[in-house]
Amino acid sequence: MSKPKAVVLLTREMQDKVFSGEHLERIALVASLIPADRDEISAEWQQAAIKDADIIITGWGTEPISDAMLDAAPGLRLMCHSAGSIKHLVSETFRARGIRVTSAAPVLATGVAEFAFGLMLVSMKGVWACMAATSQGAWDREPVMGGIREPYGATVGIIAASHVGRELIRFCKTLPLETILLYDPYVDEQEAQALGVEKVSLEELMRRSDVVQLCAPNVPATHHMINAETLALLRDQAIFINTSRGALVDEAALAAELESGRILACLDVTDPEPPEAGSPLYTLPNCILTPHVAGAIKQNIRRQGESVTQQLEAFLAGKPMPCEVPLDKLDILA
Repeated sequence: MSKPKAVVLLTREMQDKVFSGEHLERIALVASLIPADRDEISAEWQQAAIKDADIIITGWGTEPISDAMLDAAPGLRLMCHSAGSIKHLVSETFRARGIRVTSAAPVLATGVAEFAFGLMLVSMKGVWACMAATSQGAWDREPVMGGIREPYGATVGIIAASHVGRELIRFCKTLPLETILLYDPYVDEQEAQALGVEKVSLEELMRRSDVVQLCAPNVPATHHMINAETLALLRDQAIFINTSRGALVDEAALAAELESGRILACLDVTDPEPPEAGSPLYTLPNCILTPHVAGAIKQNIRRQGESVTQQLEAFLAGKPMPCEVPLDKLDILA
């Protein structure tokens, strides 16, 4: 019996970043692998490359999978995406034809959550203010004590039980926190209890949290969900961390709140990205700005290759794929 045909729709450079030699060898054991062999990708090439494929491996740089491409591969059964969001690649035709899709979003989320968790810990300890003081030759922690809120007995609020949000919940449960609050309209009380969190409204989360972690997807319903009204609810010395997308935050309102000196913000994402020249986000001492480094940019990219390999192996063995995307819920996914 011949092996199913698996085509990599990536450039050689991207394939080499995402997949190790071992990953490709494992895939080749269970499928007839057509590896990447190009330095550039075009829709025309992709339509020819996909011909008669049973499985396609996509990722950063892959062109949207059009219906014409799908017509060239009538036997296509699986798309393994080696990056996060698939919304720009797939159409309703995938669901109609029963083509299953996996994404590396869960493993990408681990790296983002690690970064967000680290930001939270150093921010709670007042590290940024300490660094500013010691860089000026001061060795006195008393002036920064007011901004320190250590984890013991603290309340952390997580906005959205996304892949990143769930990883953060797992990390936060290792700390001696008072409670973990969750705002997510798609999580019911039973699931919240299973996650070990307290389900609350967005307003209550903003009022009660010492740290707010924004982990929601960028969809129309979340645009500027963090605005002047919600920011005003934050307690003095609260910490706001955004590693999701900048469009979720009204940045003019955030800048105004930061200028009051009441809160600290850590922003790895902005809208636009980067911020416009002259934006106060660059210079406000209580705004920690990083250039979108939370996601996989170096070693963590290999996690994505491992994920794709595992999903493909599971599919061909007739086993469940933990990273399968529920295509009926595509409208609420990032």
